[in-house]
Amino acid sequence: MKTALVLILAGLGLNHSAVAQTDLGPLDLPNAFAPLPFFEGFETAAGNVPPYMALTNLDGLTLLPDGEAWCNIGNRAACLNPYSGSYALEMGLEPNSTNYHLVRNAMVLGLDGSSHVGTFSLAYWGFDGGEEYNAVDGIWVSEDGSGWYQVSGAWDFPTGSWTYENFVDITGTPVNLQDRFYLAFVQEDNFPYANADGIGVDDLAIPARPQLTASPLIGGQFGLLSLDSTLANGDARFLMSFTGSGPSPYGHLTVDLTPPIWNLATVPTDQFGDAFLADVVPYGFSGRTLFLQAIVSDGIIFEITTPLIVVVQ
Repeated sequence: MKTALVLILAGLGLNHSAVAQTDLGPLDLPNAFAPLPFFEGFETAAGNVPPYMALTNLDGLTLLPDGEAWCNIGNRAACLNPYSGSYALEMGLEPNSTNYHLVRNAMVLGLDGSSHVGTFSLAYWGFDGGEEYNAVDGIWVSEDGSGWYQVSGAWDFPTGSWTYENFVDITGTPVNLQDRFYLAFVQEDNFPYANADGIGVDDLAIPARPQLTASPLIGGQFGLLSLDSTLANGDARFLMSFTGSGPSPYGHLTVDLTPPIWNLATVPTDQFGDAFLADVVPYGFSGRTLFLQAIVSDGIIFEITTPLIVVVQ
């Protein structure tokens, strides 16, 4: 009956992603909801699962709990390859396992969009360790944690590297995002994380944020910070902390930095919304960890970039 319903809807020209899915298995659900706008870099959690998050580790065939299913944010072991900082979401078979079998992993976030006035675009950094397609792979939304709607399908990043997935649209389903809802990242496959399999996720944000990147930073040499936004002919304030990833108030905004926060420079954005800061990295910074972020504004809109955590060489 379910297959027939899908075919009927497809014949009517309706989007397949709007067909509710109930085959994600018994996913654990969080017991709290974080308000939008939302950012998760996993650094503040520091290996502890926050109440607005739940992690599920299942056998992919029986859908029973599986100790070798690997859904890890540092709560089970040190993370292997975060995009930035020391923590990220890792999904796959347990690293170094040779008991190759199908496992299903999921991170479910409880989110509350009832007071949100911005867009519902999603951005995140994704890592592909050699993932193969499975029907449950991707990002899903739900009102009740039972009927799920897929908003992004198969994980298809370049293998072995981190890729920035910007402006993923999580609208277009019957789920009311201006209320409490669940967002699930689901992965299924049969080899260890970062060893021929697995998916990593880091620095996810709703709404999507402008991207901040850096060249290799070496004490005594020129370094480059690059900002990619859509706020043309505005300004970008580059910020730095030595002490942590916040969150902390900064003026009327909240940044992912811990005081004291230093304003490195304020530079104009060009006609594309991009900005660059080039300067010599002080010798004394060698070996130190820098927590970096920028605020972009056109005088009306203020946007906070993705944070960046860099160890100076």
